Amino acid sequence: MKITKLCLSSLLLATLGVNAFSADSLSSALKNGKFNGEFKAVAYDVDKTTSKESIVSLGVMLNYVTAPFYGVSLGMRVQASSSPLANAAEKAFYKGDLYGPGAVLEEAYLKYQVSKTTLKVGRQFIKTPLLAGNGSRIVHESFQGFTANIKDITKTRIFIGYVNRYLTRTDFLEGNAKTRIGNFDKNVFMYGVKYKYKMTDGLWTILLQNQSVKGLKLTGQYLLLKNATTRTGVARGDISVALAQADYKLPLKGLPILLGIQYGTSNVDKEDARSGDLLGLKVATKYKGLMASLGYVMDSNDKGMVSGVGISSNWAYAGDIIGLESYQKDTDALSLNLKYKFAKNIMVLGRYTDYIAGSTSTVNGGKDLNAYDIVARYAFMGKLKGLSVKAHYENVDKDVKPVTNYRLYIDYKF
Repeated sequence: MKITKLCLSSLLLATLGVNAFSADSLSSALKNGKFNGEFKAVAYDVDKTTSKESIVSLGVMLNYVTAPFYGVSLGMRVQASSSPLANAAEKAFYKGDLYGPGAVLEEAYLKYQVSKTTLKVGRQFIKTPLLAGNGSRIVHESFQGFTANIKDITKTRIFIGYVNRYLTRTDFLEGNAKTRIGNFDKNVFMYGVKYKYKMTDGLWTILLQNQSVKGLKLTGQYLLLKNATTRTGVARGDISVALAQADYKLPLKGLPILLGIQYGTSNVDKEDARSGDLLGLKVATKYKGLMASLGYVMDSNDKGMVSGVGISSNWAYAGDIIGLESYQKDTDALSLNLKYKFAKNIMVLGRYTDYIAGSTSTVNGGKDLNAYDIVARYAFMGKLKGLSVKAHYENVDKDVKPVTNYRLYIDYKF
């Protein structure tokens, strides 16, 4: 009996010892985690000739990631948004992107890292050509699901992901009387149709990238939405998108030349009008602080396509910065980019885009469309490090109603 009690006591002490050790290690992981944040102010002005609307939106972001504990870490990111000066007309006009007061848990994930493989489950940011959230407004689009990012093979990246929820910037798709900050639901954004479709059984994607050949980067990605519907519940079957791309940097000294070719295609089971494809070509160069590129894309004559999921799934070599018409049927696009870095913290970019409408194109009433973008960014140094200011001007020379966008971003990261 005494031996039994001694054994039980020893087992209890051992268990407590292990738990104490685990608690201490977990405590260290929590204490040694990384915390950062961001304050944002975004001012937009849209002039549509017959109407003009402006808004100022403010945001704060808090982000925390624990230190690894046996390879596992926890990450969380909270975003809050407010537009305190917006009137009724501005609230209605910007309800899809900038007017959405409230707070949302954008990220909440468990991450496991082993060697060069990272596994994540939960709410997270994803950035691949066909699946990519956008953070240019207050709320950063994110996704809920599982991802595996594998880099164990030399000069190769394999990305596998499953997503069943998507965070929109606001909840305007729900038709509420008062728009609030976005939430995780099954609505998805796809260039070509915007917010037309919804996920039913989630989506899968796989990305392969390889740079084994010096100067050559190969990219291939496939994305599949299973049993998608429209927002009104009409079945559309499976939606698939595929992209193949090759970018090659010529081995030239003094004036490097980058050549690129890409081919994208999409298929919507029960909507043939979105089962088209796109071919793109690109040439780019860089000299000291000046970077220049020329991109050209050609769409199918009779069918448009969808680009992927997320507002940053805008992978075409040509198109204006806001991303309007690159995936429409019978519409070619030509973009000339000039970017100059005056210093490490000062950048100016100019882009001219010409959308060339064919005989069956619906862009701009079947007429060519020009867009002009100018972007300037300044990042403060020294005691104000973390503060940056960016201005963006875009003029879209539509035949009927020209649109001019003025955008100002003030950002402080700490």
